[in-house]
Amino acid sequence: MIKTLTALLILFLMKNLHHLLFFLLISFSFAIIFLSDGARDVIFQLTKIDSAGHFIGFFSLTWLLSSFFKFPLFNLALCLIFYSALTEIGQHYLGFRNGEFRDFVADTIGIISFVLIKWVVVVYGRKKTL
Repeated sequence: MIKTLTALLILFLMKNLHHLLFFLLISFSFAIIFLSDGARDVIFQLTKIDSAGHFIGFFSLTWLLSSFFKFPLFNLALCLIFYSALTEIGQHYLGFRNGEFRDFVADTIGIISFVLIKWVVVVYGRKKTL
């Protein structure tokens, strides 16, 4: 099952070369971080890994939804920010989880970062020739 999903993901990514390169860059970065003891210790001690995880998670979620479903970017960002707020509020009322405003901010920054990068690529990335 996992091999099939991996194969489908790789086939999709191969259709879009920039998606494949981004996926390989992220995979390579995680491999270096988690295989190297020194890098892992520095990352976990100097950063709030929870906030970084929220940032990366919502950046990736925005990227995937934008790529696969082609939702309008502004509407997608608003819905994901609302979703992020609801998950943190829901976690606040659970007995075994903590809803934290810091996590909501990290989620929102991840969403907005993708939107800004996508906007810059769309506006400035493709120069039209006359």
